[in-house]
Amino acid sequence: MLVVLSVDMEGVSQLRRGREIFAACPEYWLTGKPRFEEEVAAACEGLLAGGATEVVVLDNHGSGNPVNIGAEALPAGARLETWNLWDVPRHGADAMLQVGYHARGGVDGFLSHTYVPGLRLRCGDELISESHGRAWAARTRLIGISGNDLHEETLGSLVGTAFLVAQRSQGHGAAEPVAELDAVREFARTCAEHAPDVQPIIVPGETLLSASMPNGAAVEATMREGGWIRSGDVEYEIELRTWDDSREPIGAAMLAAFTPLLPDWSNDLTSPEQADAYDRARRERLAAAIEAWAEASEPEWFVEAA
Repeated sequence: MLVVLSVDMEGVSQLRRGREIFAACPEYWLTGKPRFEEEVAAACEGLLAGGATEVVVLDNHGSGNPVNIGAEALPAGARLETWNLWDVPRHGADAMLQVGYHARGGVDGFLSHTYVPGLRLRCGDELISESHGRAWAARTRLIGISGNDLHEETLGSLVGTAFLVAQRSQGHGAAEPVAELDAVREFARTCAEHAPDVQPIIVPGETLLSASMPNGAAVEATMREGGWIRSGDVEYEIELRTWDDSREPIGAAMLAAFTPLLPDWSNDLTSPEQADAYDRARRERLAAAIEAWAEASEPEWFVEAA
């Protein structure tokens, strides 16, 4: 049984502050990355103990470091790959487990967002999370999710999926651990054991996909290039024939929403030394933006009811 382990970072049990998840900050190197690797390794061990013959780890977190998880951190039987989620079906995966997942944008949970800060995505009448988008792209069994407590409470159409609460939100800027590594390992083992009983996920067919972001009025050109039609001051929509049609529009929406951070962002912060040597003014502006996003309340119109 080939299990894809899709991992994100904000919902990892032992992470408590936003600075731990971005490679431009020293906290990422001191505690964030090591604790992320430990939790991913524990999940791999559990999946293998529960009957997985192969575990492919897909690092779906963007920290500024392109390799958040070192291959040496994984147990035998697990390996890192750089597959795009949309390409998982052609690799013949039998199941997916999601570890370290946070709540969707609009929920007042720890670092809640959908792909990038500020972006909201709605499929039909449902505000969706990264768990939705990635599971629908992979088109396989979603056998479990571990992560933030408010993610479990706002799963919407994914309700009923096995869930381990690994951390509890303390507002948008902080979290406290709930699960230890043994609990993550045992959860993954149980999910693997019960994988044959889980039905393949139901993927949306023809539907309306909507997007909004605070800077929506300034990024119309980027959104139009991705196929979106402007439907309000900061809102856009696109008609999809199948969920596969959302790949390019979602990519455009992520780029558009992330535009304010692009001048200071780098995807090449591969070591503490490289992060420390990164242009100081850009690093400080980026760290300030990260802290503001983590700590500040969002504009009133932008917070959807959970």
